[in-house]
Amino acid sequence: MSIFELSNTIKDKAIKPAGRAATAQSSFASPEDLEKQANDAIADLANKFPAWACGDVQKMKEFLNEAAGCFNQDRSTLIRQKFYPKAHDLKGQGATFGYPLITDIATHMCRLITAKTKFSAADLTVLKKDTQLMETVLWKKLKGDGGLKGTKILEELK
Repeated sequence: MSIFELSNTIKDKAIKPAGRAATAQSSFASPEDLEKQANDAIADLANKFPAWACGDVQKMKEFLNEAAGCFNQDRSTLIRQKFYPKAHDLKGQGATFGYPLITDIATHMCRLITAKTKFSAADLTVLKKDTQLMETVLWKKLKGDGGLKGTKILEELK
């Protein structure tokens, strides 16, 4: 799920457009109340992040399996047009929702993809390993630096 899709729902309720000018009888929320609502919404999304990010990682794995059966331009097109957008979305979302390891892994993926014009079987192997690392982070809910496991994951990216 992309940030755009998430921005259309908060706390599982559709966001309604702002109404016209408020009448004198309506009350306005204080800045503190608005800040609390925003923080609550972000916390709620952060709690849901591992579940919906796993869905994106699963799609990325499917794209890589499909790419393994393609050659030359077809493989490059699939990686750039389907796989890369998912990796790029996760790159931004990881740190936003408390999972900087996801951002680190996705950054590794994005750099590999932008540096290549053609993708070999070895490149697909690296991307597959990176998706497996993402799954580990999400399944184990490794927030922040991920401790010792996070350190091992970062070493594997080198």
